[in-house]
Amino acid sequence: MNNPLSELANYLSDQQEALVERWVHACEADDALGVVSKLTRTEFHNNIPLAIEGLCRVLSCGSNEASSETIKREVAKHGHERWKQGFSLEELIRDWGHLNRVLVAMTEAFFEAHYPQAPAERAKALDRVAAFIIEATGYSVQRFDALRRAEAAALARDLEIVKTQFDQLTQVRGQLLREAVHDIRGGLSAIESASAVLKLSQEPNKSFTEVLEVLSRSVDSVKEMLNSLLDLSRLESGADPAKLLSVNIVDVLESLAAEYHPVAAEKGLKLSTEGPKEVFVQTDPEKVRRIAQNLLLNALEHTSQGEIRLSWKVEAQRWVMCISDTGLGLQSVLGSPMAQELNEPDSDLDCQPSSPYSYAGEGIGLTIVKRLCDLLDAGVSLESELSQGTLFTIKFPLGYPQSK
Repeated sequence: MNNPLSELANYLSDQQEALVERWVHACEADDALGVVSKLTRTEFHNNIPLAIEGLCRVLSCGSNEASSETIKREVAKHGHERWKQGFSLEELIRDWGHLNRVLVAMTEAFFEAHYPQAPAERAKALDRVAAFIIEATGYSVQRFDALRRAEAAALARDLEIVKTQFDQLTQVRGQLLREAVHDIRGGLSAIESASAVLKLSQEPNKSFTEVLEVLSRSVDSVKEMLNSLLDLSRLESGADPAKLLSVNIVDVLESLAAEYHPVAAEKGLKLSTEGPKEVFVQTDPEKVRRIAQNLLLNALEHTSQGEIRLSWKVEAQRWVMCISDTGLGLQSVLGSPMAQELNEPDSDLDCQPSSPYSYAGEGIGLTIVKRLCDLLDAGVSLESELSQGTLFTIKFPLGYPQSK
Protein backbone atom coordinates (compact mmCIF):
# COMPACT_ATOMS: atom_id res chain seq x y z
CA MET A 1 0.00 0.00 0.00
CA ASN A 2 1.32 3.44 -0.94
CA ASN A 3 2.26 5.87 1.82
CA PRO A 4 1.49 9.42 0.65
CA LEU A 5 3.68 11.02 3.35
CA SER A 6 6.69 8.89 2.41
CA GLU A 7 6.16 9.70 -1.26
CA LEU A 8 5.86 13.42 -0.39
CA ALA A 9 9.13 13.15 1.54
CA ASN A 10 10.83 11.58 -1.51
CA TYR A 11 9.29 14.22 -3.77
CA LEU A 12 10.54 17.12 -1.64
CA SER A 13 13.98 15.51 -1.35
CA ASP A 14 14.19 15.04 -5.14
CA GLN A 15 12.93 18.58 -5.73
CA GLN A 16 15.06 20.16 -3.03
CA GLU A 17 17.07 22.26 -5.47
CA ALA A 18 13.91 23.66 -7.10
CA LEU A 19 12.33 24.18 -3.66
CA VAL A 20 15.29 26.17 -2.41
CA GLU A 21 15.44 28.18 -5.64
CA ARG A 22 11.73 29.13 -5.31
CA TRP A 23 12.41 30.21 -1.71
CA VAL A 24 15.37 32.35 -2.84
CA HIS A 25 13.32 34.03 -5.58
CA ALA A 26 10.49 34.74 -3.12
CA CYS A 27 12.94 36.41 -0.72
CA GLU A 28 14.61 38.39 -3.52
CA ALA A 29 11.22 39.71 -4.60
CA ASP A 30 10.46 40.92 -1.07
CA ASP A 31 11.40 44.61 -0.79
CA ALA A 32 11.68 44.21 2.98
CA LEU A 33 14.58 41.75 2.49
CA GLY A 34 17.09 44.01 0.75
CA VAL A 35 20.00 42.29 2.50
CA VAL A 36 19.41 39.19 0.30
CA SER A 37 20.87 40.91 -2.77
CA LYS A 38 24.23 41.24 -0.99
CA LEU A 39 24.61 37.49 -0.41
CA THR A 40 25.83 34.71 -2.68
CA ARG A 41 23.58 31.69 -3.22
CA THR A 42 25.74 29.59 -0.89
CA GLU A 43 25.63 32.25 1.84
CA PHE A 44 21.87 32.57 1.53
CA HIS A 45 21.17 28.80 1.57
CA ASN A 46 23.52 28.06 4.51
CA ASN A 47 21.86 25.30 6.61
CA ILE A 48 18.36 25.18 5.08
CA PRO A 49 18.99 22.18 2.74
CA LEU A 50 20.01 20.06 5.76
CA ALA A 51 16.97 21.24 7.70
CA ILE A 52 14.72 20.22 4.76
CA GLU A 53 16.29 16.75 4.83
CA GLY A 54 15.27 16.58 8.49
CA LEU A 55 11.71 17.56 7.50
CA CYS A 56 11.66 14.82 4.87
CA ARG A 57 12.60 12.24 7.51
CA VAL A 58 9.83 13.52 9.77
CA LEU A 59 7.30 13.27 6.92
CA SER A 60 8.41 9.77 6.06
CA CYS A 61 8.85 8.25 9.52
CA GLY A 62 7.07 10.60 11.87
CA SER A 63 8.78 12.68 14.53
CA ASN A 64 11.74 11.05 16.24
CA GLU A 65 14.56 12.30 18.45
CA ALA A 66 17.28 12.07 15.79
CA SER A 67 15.28 14.03 13.19
CA SER A 68 14.21 16.62 15.75
CA GLU A 69 17.81 17.13 16.88
CA THR A 70 18.96 17.53 13.27
CA ILE A 71 16.29 20.14 12.61
CA LYS A 72 17.01 21.96 15.87
CA ARG A 73 20.74 22.04 15.19
CA GLU A 74 20.51 23.19 11.58
CA VAL A 75 17.84 25.86 12.07
CA ALA A 76 19.77 27.24 15.06
CA LYS A 77 22.81 27.53 12.77
CA HIS A 78 20.56 29.29 10.27
CA GLY A 79 19.63 31.88 12.90
CA HIS A 80 23.32 32.27 13.74
CA GLU A 81 24.28 32.81 10.09
CA ARG A 82 21.45 35.29 9.52
CA TRP A 83 22.67 37.30 12.51
CA LYS A 84 26.21 37.36 11.10
CA GLN A 85 24.82 38.37 7.68
CA GLY A 86 23.15 41.44 9.19
CA PHE A 87 19.50 40.33 9.15
CA SER A 88 17.10 42.00 11.57
CA LEU A 89 14.71 39.86 13.62
CA GLU A 90 11.84 40.93 11.36
CA GLU A 91 13.83 39.91 8.27
CA LEU A 92 14.62 36.52 9.81
CA ILE A 93 10.92 35.85 10.45
CA ARG A 94 9.98 36.94 6.90
CA ASP A 95 12.72 34.60 5.63
CA TRP A 96 11.02 31.65 7.35
CA GLY A 97 7.61 32.87 6.21
CA HIS A 98 8.64 32.63 2.55
CA LEU A 99 10.03 29.12 3.08
CA ASN A 100 6.72 28.13 4.70
CA ARG A 101 4.73 29.39 1.70
CA VAL A 102 6.94 27.45 -0.73
CA LEU A 103 6.68 24.23 1.32
CA VAL A 104 2.89 24.53 1.59
CA ALA A 105 2.54 25.28 -2.13
CA MET A 106 4.68 22.28 -3.13
CA THR A 107 2.84 20.00 -0.68
CA GLU A 108 -0.53 21.14 -2.08
CA ALA A 109 0.70 20.62 -5.65
CA PHE A 110 1.95 17.12 -4.81
CA PHE A 111 -1.39 15.99 -3.36
CA GLU A 112 -3.34 17.66 -6.15
CA ALA A 113 -1.32 15.71 -8.72
CA HIS A 114 -0.99 12.33 -6.96
CA TYR A 115 -3.54 12.01 -4.13
CA PRO A 116 -6.46 14.35 -4.78
CA GLN A 117 -8.78 12.03 -2.85
CA ALA A 118 -6.69 11.75 0.33
CA PRO A 119 -7.73 14.78 2.42
CA ALA A 120 -6.72 13.15 5.72
CA GLU A 121 -3.17 12.46 4.55
CA ARG A 122 -3.00 15.90 3.01
CA ALA A 123 -4.03 17.49 6.30
CA LYS A 124 -1.48 15.37 8.19
CA ALA A 125 1.28 16.44 5.79
CA LEU A 126 0.40 20.12 6.10
CA ASP A 127 0.27 19.74 9.87
CA ARG A 128 3.81 18.31 9.92
CA VAL A 129 5.05 21.07 7.65
CA ALA A 130 3.43 23.64 9.95
CA ALA A 131 5.00 21.97 13.02
CA PHE A 132 8.38 22.03 11.27
CA ILE A 133 8.09 25.76 10.49
CA ILE A 134 6.95 26.59 14.03
CA GLU A 135 9.82 24.67 15.62
CA ALA A 136 12.36 25.89 13.07
CA THR A 137 11.36 29.53 13.45
CA GLY A 138 11.38 29.20 17.22
CA TYR A 139 14.85 27.67 17.45
CA SER A 140 16.24 30.04 14.83
CA VAL A 141 14.83 33.12 16.53
CA GLN A 142 16.01 31.82 19.92
CA ARG A 143 19.61 31.59 18.69
CA PHE A 144 19.33 34.95 16.91
CA ASP A 145 17.97 36.64 20.05
CA ALA A 146 20.69 35.09 22.25
CA LEU A 147 23.34 36.46 19.90
CA ARG A 148 21.68 39.86 19.83
CA ARG A 149 21.59 40.02 23.62
CA ALA A 150 25.23 38.91 23.79
CA GLU A 151 26.08 41.60 21.25
CA ALA A 152 24.32 44.25 23.35
CA ALA A 153 26.24 43.16 26.44
CA ALA A 154 29.51 43.20 24.50
CA LEU A 155 28.65 46.64 23.12
CA ALA A 156 28.14 47.96 26.65
CA ARG A 157 31.54 46.59 27.64
CA ASP A 158 33.12 48.02 24.48
CA LEU A 159 31.63 51.44 25.19
CA GLU A 160 33.20 51.37 28.62
CA ILE A 161 36.56 50.43 27.07
CA VAL A 162 36.20 53.13 24.39
CA LYS A 163 35.47 55.73 27.07
CA THR A 164 38.64 54.73 28.90
CA GLN A 165 40.65 54.78 25.69
CA PHE A 166 39.17 58.16 24.76
CA ASP A 167 40.25 59.61 28.08
CA GLN A 168 43.75 58.18 27.54
CA LEU A 169 43.86 59.41 23.95
CA THR A 170 42.84 62.89 25.09
CA GLN A 171 45.85 62.91 27.39
CA VAL A 172 48.14 61.74 24.58
CA ARG A 173 46.69 64.29 22.17
CA GLY A 174 47.35 67.04 24.69
CA GLN A 175 50.94 65.85 24.99
CA LEU A 176 51.22 65.70 21.20
CA LEU A 177 50.02 69.28 20.79
CA ARG A 178 52.32 70.48 23.58
CA GLU A 179 55.26 68.88 21.77
CA ALA A 180 54.15 70.47 18.50
CA VAL A 181 53.97 73.90 20.13
CA HIS A 182 57.41 73.27 21.64
CA ASP A 183 58.82 72.42 18.19
CA ILE A 184 57.25 75.53 16.66
CA ARG A 185 58.66 77.67 19.45
CA GLY A 186 62.06 76.11 18.83
CA GLY A 187 61.88 77.03 15.16
CA LEU A 188 60.80 80.57 15.98
CA SER A 189 63.63 80.89 18.52
CA ALA A 190 66.11 79.89 15.81
CA ILE A 191 64.66 82.57 13.53
CA GLU A 192 64.87 85.13 16.33
CA SER A 193 68.50 84.22 17.07
CA ALA A 194 69.43 84.38 13.39
CA SER A 195 67.84 87.82 13.13
CA ALA A 196 69.87 89.03 16.09
CA VAL A 197 73.09 87.75 14.49
CA LEU A 198 72.24 89.64 11.29
CA LYS A 199 71.93 92.87 13.25
CA LEU A 200 75.27 92.39 15.04
CA SER A 201 77.29 90.87 12.20
CA GLN A 202 80.65 92.50 11.48
CA GLU A 203 81.29 90.26 8.42
CA PRO A 204 78.15 90.72 6.33
CA ASN A 205 79.06 88.53 3.37
CA LYS A 206 80.05 85.44 5.34
CA SER A 207 77.52 85.80 8.17
CA PHE A 208 74.64 86.66 5.90
CA THR A 209 74.97 83.40 3.97
CA GLU A 210 75.19 81.21 7.08
CA VAL A 211 72.41 83.01 8.95
CA LEU A 212 70.10 83.04 5.95
CA GLU A 213 70.53 79.27 5.69
CA VAL A 214 69.54 78.93 9.35
CA LEU A 215 66.57 81.23 8.77
CA SER A 216 65.48 79.24 5.73
CA ARG A 217 65.68 75.92 7.55
CA SER A 218 63.83 77.28 10.56
CA VAL A 219 61.05 78.80 8.47
CA ASP A 220 60.68 75.55 6.54
CA SER A 221 60.53 73.59 9.81
CA VAL A 222 57.82 75.83 11.27
CA LYS A 223 55.90 75.78 7.99
CA GLU A 224 56.07 71.97 7.85
CA MET A 225 54.85 71.65 11.43
CA LEU A 226 51.94 74.04 10.83
CA ASN A 227 51.00 72.19 7.63
CA SER A 228 51.08 68.89 9.51
CA LEU A 229 48.82 70.28 12.24
CA LEU A 230 46.44 71.57 9.55
CA ASP A 231 46.44 68.15 7.81
CA LEU A 232 45.70 66.41 11.11
CA SER A 233 42.85 68.77 11.96
CA ARG A 234 41.28 68.29 8.50
CA LEU A 235 41.50 64.50 8.81
CA GLU A 236 40.02 64.40 12.29
CA SER A 237 37.18 66.78 11.35
CA GLY A 238 36.23 64.69 8.30
CA ALA A 239 37.03 67.55 5.93
CA ASP A 240 39.40 65.44 3.83
CA PRO A 241 37.36 62.43 2.57
CA ALA A 242 38.76 59.65 0.39
CA LYS A 243 38.58 60.29 -3.37
CA LEU A 244 38.66 56.82 -4.92
CA LEU A 245 40.19 56.19 -8.34
CA SER A 246 41.25 53.08 -10.26
CA VAL A 247 45.03 53.36 -10.66
CA ASN A 248 48.23 51.41 -11.08
CA ILE A 249 49.54 52.21 -7.60
CA VAL A 250 53.07 51.25 -8.65
CA ASP A 251 53.26 54.45 -10.74
CA VAL A 252 52.51 56.51 -7.61
CA LEU A 253 55.11 54.73 -5.47
CA GLU A 254 57.83 54.69 -8.12
CA SER A 255 57.31 58.41 -8.73
CA LEU A 256 57.59 59.14 -5.01
CA ALA A 257 60.75 57.05 -4.68
CA ALA A 258 62.32 58.85 -7.67
CA GLU A 259 61.57 62.18 -5.99
CA TYR A 260 63.48 61.18 -2.83
CA HIS A 261 66.42 59.37 -4.44
CA PRO A 262 68.52 62.59 -4.50
CA VAL A 263 67.74 63.22 -0.80
CA ALA A 264 68.87 59.71 0.11
CA ALA A 265 71.99 59.97 -2.05
CA GLU A 266 72.96 63.26 -0.40
CA LYS A 267 72.93 61.46 2.99
CA GLY A 268 74.88 58.51 1.60
CA LEU A 269 71.85 56.19 1.86
CA LYS A 270 70.51 53.65 -0.60
CA LEU A 271 66.80 54.06 -1.39
CA SER A 272 65.50 50.94 -3.17
CA THR A 273 62.12 49.78 -4.44
CA GLU A 274 60.81 46.27 -4.98
CA GLY A 275 57.55 44.82 -6.27
CA PRO A 276 55.57 43.91 -9.38
CA LYS A 277 55.42 46.43 -12.22
CA GLU A 278 51.63 46.66 -12.15
CA VAL A 279 49.19 46.56 -9.23
CA PHE A 280 45.82 47.95 -10.28
CA VAL A 281 43.70 48.97 -7.29
CA GLN A 282 40.84 51.24 -6.33
CA THR A 283 42.11 53.78 -3.81
CA ASP A 284 42.85 57.44 -3.14
CA PRO A 285 46.32 57.72 -4.75
CA GLU A 286 47.07 61.09 -3.14
CA LYS A 287 46.43 59.72 0.37
CA VAL A 288 48.50 56.61 -0.33
CA ARG A 289 51.28 58.92 -1.50
CA ARG A 290 50.99 60.97 1.72
CA ILE A 291 51.23 57.81 3.84
CA ALA A 292 54.33 56.63 1.99
CA GLN A 293 55.82 60.14 1.97
CA ASN A 294 55.45 60.59 5.75
CA LEU A 295 57.08 57.23 6.40
CA LEU A 296 59.89 57.85 3.90
CA LEU A 297 60.61 61.25 5.43
CA ASN A 298 60.78 59.69 8.91
CA ALA A 299 63.13 57.01 7.61
CA LEU A 300 65.37 59.51 5.80
CA GLU A 301 65.54 61.82 8.78
CA HIS A 302 66.44 59.12 11.29
CA THR A 303 68.67 56.82 9.24
CA SER A 304 72.33 57.79 9.17
CA GLN A 305 73.70 54.81 7.24
CA GLY A 306 72.51 51.77 5.35
CA GLU A 307 69.33 51.40 3.32
CA ILE A 308 65.70 52.47 3.09
CA ARG A 309 63.44 50.10 1.19
CA LEU A 310 59.97 50.74 -0.28
CA SER A 311 58.23 47.55 -1.44
CA TRP A 312 54.74 46.39 -2.42
CA LYS A 313 52.93 43.14 -3.20
CA VAL A 314 49.43 41.63 -3.46
CA GLU A 315 48.00 39.27 -0.83
CA ALA A 316 44.52 37.72 -1.25
CA GLN A 317 42.05 40.65 -1.23
CA ARG A 318 44.64 43.23 -0.13
CA TRP A 319 47.73 44.92 -1.46
CA VAL A 320 50.60 45.53 0.92
CA MET A 321 53.12 48.38 1.15
CA CYS A 322 56.23 48.08 3.33
CA ILE A 323 58.77 50.75 4.26
CA SER A 324 61.85 49.67 6.18
CA ASP A 325 65.02 51.40 7.28
CA THR A 326 68.28 50.61 9.10
CA GLY A 327 68.07 53.57 11.48
CA LEU A 328 67.95 53.81 15.26
CA GLY A 329 64.44 52.35 15.45
CA LEU A 330 61.22 53.68 16.91
CA GLN A 331 60.94 53.54 20.66
CA SER A 332 58.50 50.60 20.64
CA VAL A 333 60.09 48.89 23.61
CA LEU A 334 60.64 52.04 25.67
CA GLY A 335 57.08 53.32 25.31
CA SER A 336 56.64 55.57 22.26
CA PRO A 337 53.00 56.74 22.26
CA MET A 338 52.70 56.24 18.51
CA ALA A 339 54.25 52.78 18.64
CA GLN A 340 51.70 51.84 21.28
CA GLU A 341 48.83 53.29 19.23
CA LEU A 342 49.91 51.26 16.18
CA ASN A 343 50.64 47.95 17.89
CA GLU A 344 48.88 47.99 21.26
CA PRO A 345 45.71 50.08 21.06
CA ASP A 346 44.44 48.81 24.42
CA SER A 347 47.60 49.54 26.37
CA ASP A 348 48.20 52.41 28.76
CA LEU A 349 49.05 55.40 26.59
CA ASP A 350 50.22 57.68 29.39
CA CYS A 351 53.97 57.41 28.96
CA GLN A 352 56.97 59.71 28.78
CA PRO A 353 58.88 59.61 25.45
CA SER A 354 62.12 60.97 26.82
CA SER A 355 64.69 58.52 25.40
CA PRO A 356 67.31 59.85 22.98
CA TYR A 357 66.41 56.92 20.74
CA SER A 358 62.85 58.11 20.09
CA TYR A 359 62.08 60.12 16.96
CA ALA A 360 61.89 63.81 17.69
CA GLY A 361 58.48 65.03 16.60
CA GLU A 362 57.37 61.52 15.65
CA GLY A 363 53.81 62.18 16.85
CA ILE A 364 52.35 64.46 14.17
CA GLY A 365 53.63 62.63 11.07
CA LEU A 366 52.79 59.14 12.33
CA THR A 367 49.43 60.26 13.71
CA ILE A 368 48.61 61.52 10.21
CA VAL A 369 49.70 58.14 8.80
CA LYS A 370 47.39 56.35 11.24
CA ARG A 371 44.41 58.61 10.43
CA LEU A 372 44.96 58.22 6.66
CA CYS A 373 45.12 54.44 7.08
CA ASP A 374 41.87 54.49 9.06
CA LEU A 375 40.26 56.55 6.30
CA LEU A 376 41.30 53.99 3.66
CA ASP A 377 40.36 50.93 5.79
CA ALA A 378 44.04 50.00 5.84
CA GLY A 379 45.76 48.10 8.61
CA VAL A 380 49.13 49.42 9.75
CA SER A 381 51.65 47.54 11.87
CA LEU A 382 55.09 48.36 13.19
CA GLU A 383 58.15 46.25 13.91
CA SER A 384 61.15 47.99 15.44
CA GLU A 385 64.27 47.27 17.46
CA LEU A 386 66.55 49.85 18.98
CA SER A 387 69.61 50.40 16.77
CA GLN A 388 68.31 47.77 14.30
CA GLY A 389 65.77 49.71 12.24
CA THR A 390 62.05 49.96 11.66
CA LEU A 391 59.54 48.23 9.39
CA PHE A 392 56.10 49.66 8.68
CA THR A 393 53.60 47.34 6.95
CA ILE A 394 50.34 48.77 5.58
CA LYS A 395 47.65 46.50 4.13
CA PHE A 396 45.15 48.25 1.84
CA PRO A 397 41.96 46.81 0.31
CA LEU A 398 42.15 46.17 -3.44
CA GLY A 399 38.82 47.95 -3.76
CA TYR A 400 35.88 49.32 -1.81
CA PRO A 401 32.07 48.98 -1.82
CA GLN A 402 30.30 51.61 -3.90
CA SER A 403 29.04 53.29 -0.75
CA LYS A 404 32.61 54.03 0.45
